[in-house]
Amino acid sequence: MNMIKVKAIIFDLDGTLLDTEQLSDEAILLSFGASLPEHVREERRLAGNVLPWEIKQQIVGLRAGDWVPMVIRYAQENWGVASQPADSSSDLPMPPSVEEMAHAWETNLNALCPRVKACPGARELVEEAAKLEIPLAIATSSRMNAVQQKRLKHETMFGRMSAIVCGDDPAVRNGKPAPDIYLEAAHRLGVDPSECLVFEDAMSGVQAANAAGCRVVAVPDPRMNKTIFEDVADVVLDSLTQFDGRPWDINIVVETAELRN
Repeated sequence: MNMIKVKAIIFDLDGTLLDTEQLSDEAILLSFGASLPEHVREERRLAGNVLPWEIKQQIVGLRAGDWVPMVIRYAQENWGVASQPADSSSDLPMPPSVEEMAHAWETNLNALCPRVKACPGARELVEEAAKLEIPLAIATSSRMNAVQQKRLKHETMFGRMSAIVCGDDPAVRNGKPAPDIYLEAAHRLGVDPSECLVFEDAMSGVQAANAAGCRVVAVPDPRMNKTIFEDVADVVLDSLTQFDGRPWDINIVVETAELRN
């Protein structure tokens, strides 16, 4: 793909700027409540309170309304979670409804947010871009009230953003991989989408940015097969610390950047 000069940068949030994915998984497991068999809860605890990769890779980047039914169905098919009242195969209560689980997940994740850390290179990249006066935005599938919790310990980084577009924004009618959220972020920055550089960790997000006409840097989860991003992203990195903006006429090399005090 041809590199062109970009005038603005748009970041995904979860898994790109903030390392929330493990906390999100932990919040999901908590949200099952008593419907999750104890042996499964212990198995997941020993694994670090993360979801199995076979389901995790399917839901990264999606809005809760889209991924919650997928997780419940996975739990019913693989963990012995009840699929109907008085399920003869289980003495456990029914799992929460989609709406109940989405609410419980958000509540649990908000409670875990004080533990969230910035992804490697995120603060350096944002600071260097801000020094160059490049307009910055966040485009996240998370709801605004969740974002408010996630930003509490990262106010300096969030303060560099000219716009934050969330999954529950009225202007975002369709979630990723639809282009809505990136079109809206570009609009709020006053920049044509073709002149925006997007940073994403999820395939659904990369597809959304592509559909919007943006340039894309993919920073996938290390468990992902990175080759699947090669045809849909301009660049695929292992970490934001590897970013070199010079091909887009952005004078940023994150690995040599120093944070301002």
